[in-house]
Amino acid sequence: MTGLLYKLIRTNWVKILLFFLGTMLYPFMFALIFRSDDMKDGLTSGISIMMWAFMAFMAFLIGGVCEDSIFNDDERKKWAYFVASTPTGIKGQIGAKYLFTLCYSMLTVTALILFCGFARDGNSELADGSVIFIGFFYIQLTMRAIEFPLMARFGSKIGKSLKIIIVGIAAFIFFAYMLFGDTSAFANMDTFFDRLLAALADENKVKRMTLWFSIITLAVIPIYYLSYRLAVKWYLKGVESYAK
Repeated sequence: MTGLLYKLIRTNWVKILLFFLGTMLYPFMFALIFRSDDMKDGLTSGISIMMWAFMAFMAFLIGGVCEDSIFNDDERKKWAYFVASTPTGIKGQIGAKYLFTLCYSMLTVTALILFCGFARDGNSELADGSVIFIGFFYIQLTMRAIEFPLMARFGSKIGKSLKIIIVGIAAFIFFAYMLFGDTSAFANMDTFFDRLLAALADENKVKRMTLWFSIITLAVIPIYYLSYRLAVKWYLKGVESYAK
């Protein structure tokens, strides 16, 4: 697997570097702006937490594009059958891509936390965005855990379409619950976001949220591993869908 991981990074290092630098450009610029003297009085904790959330969303969205691109980079029948005949085999081929995705996501969340710490070091009024960054990190892994086996089985185009359908069904169920389920927390939308921002600015509530995040995210690790095993199992079945 080490050789396949080296080959993956060596052949795609320019793409990976450009994606990462492009992803980190705006968080770094915002961190510099947040530290400036002009922002110390006008930037509230609530506004800063929204900005951190937006930056995390964009960073992991662009990072997801990079990870998808790396995963389907070797969609060729000859390469697939060659890899299957090597000692490391399909497990090494798929494992290298899952390991790369994990490392890239970890690098992204680490950089965001460092930028947040850098900004807060110059402006103590800023909210800590670490919980949000970690939450997006685990969401990223969950999305890739859904998508990668489908891409391995049906090819990148069909696999991505199936992921969109699955996420769309989940979103429909969520909105259906919002319409007909228990929505007492959203009863007064005029004050909902004020209450949400106040909760995110409360250190005790953030600590409780972090604890629940830690408990919930324990499930992501076995899901990610099971996704890897499923992708390995489906890999050769999906080779026939490759164009060449």
